[in-house]
Amino acid sequence: MKKICSYKIFFLLLTLSFIIIGCKDSSDISVSTNFDHLDEKGLHWGDKLPLEFNSADATIDSYTIKLNDKVYTNQKNIILDSTNTKLGSNYLVLTLQYNGQHKKEIDATFNVFAKNKEKKLNYKIIQEYPHNPELFTQGFVYKNGIITESSGQYGKSKLVRYPLGATTYTQCVNLDPKYFAEGFSILNGKIYMLTYKERTALVYNESDFKFEKVIPFPGVIIEGWGATTIGNEIVVSDSSSELKFFDSNFNLKRKITVVGYDRIYSYVNELEYANGYIYANVFNEDIILVINPKTGEVIAKASFPDLVKHNQTDEEAVLNGIAQIEGNTFLITGKLWPKMYKIEFSL
Repeated sequence: MKKICSYKIFFLLLTLSFIIIGCKDSSDISVSTNFDHLDEKGLHWGDKLPLEFNSADATIDSYTIKLNDKVYTNQKNIILDSTNTKLGSNYLVLTLQYNGQHKKEIDATFNVFAKNKEKKLNYKIIQEYPHNPELFTQGFVYKNGIITESSGQYGKSKLVRYPLGATTYTQCVNLDPKYFAEGFSILNGKIYMLTYKERTALVYNESDFKFEKVIPFPGVIIEGWGATTIGNEIVVSDSSSELKFFDSNFNLKRKITVVGYDRIYSYVNELEYANGYIYANVFNEDIILVINPKTGEVIAKASFPDLVKHNQTDEEAVLNGIAQIEGNTFLITGKLWPKMYKIEFSL
């Protein structure tokens, strides 16, 4: 009797083991991919997306590849361009259909760089002017022989205006000591000044500097850094590699990542829109970038090591300040610099 019970128990356990094996989730298959190595390849617009994937556990019937919002079915020869990717970080989802009825998804992120290397932006110095060395330059705009400039630091922040070549101000407004002034945008007769960590924009009347209101920053802005105006949009840099485009109420319209041939540029600082491009300083570097405002591609780059060396009296006295006079003629200066320079760019 005991032997019969033992056999029954044995066959019962054996049957249960087959049931358990048969009920195993068939979507739990192993898939090998090269997704973790995509960034090592340094992908550019114009390159073929080098995807590799396979499974030893199942027969793959079909697959889809979703690049951001664009979907490809059973297609591996995908060329990266502006229709399926953006410069900077991109999102990929691979969906496998296998064994007739099952699906498995695998996702990844990878960077895409500009197709062409940044051109060298040449320049020549046309003239030197004095610059008040007390100004911790954050925003810098030229119009009809007059410079409007914002100066930072807590307890010292101000908005000033003066004729080119002067070091005394015709207009000046001191900010509340709790604010650290940053770059500004001029739009429809208003000055929209960013603040560093106070998460607000201060709005002034352009002509008389009369304070009008405070606009809270949206969460997408990390910190207030540089600003410029394109049409009816305020373009903001915020310590990241992104430029963000807002309406006058700081509602986000779009954003781009600043990308070159082999570099994503973080710490983009003071901005100037001119000649259809955004000219930008990069914090703590001696360069000015020329950026396509639609894609974020850096098409050209100028370096100013000699000017920085001549004017950098301490580590805070960095290149920061670019303003168009007309055409390819600009003014450049820096924080606490005793001089500004009228220069002419050429490619």
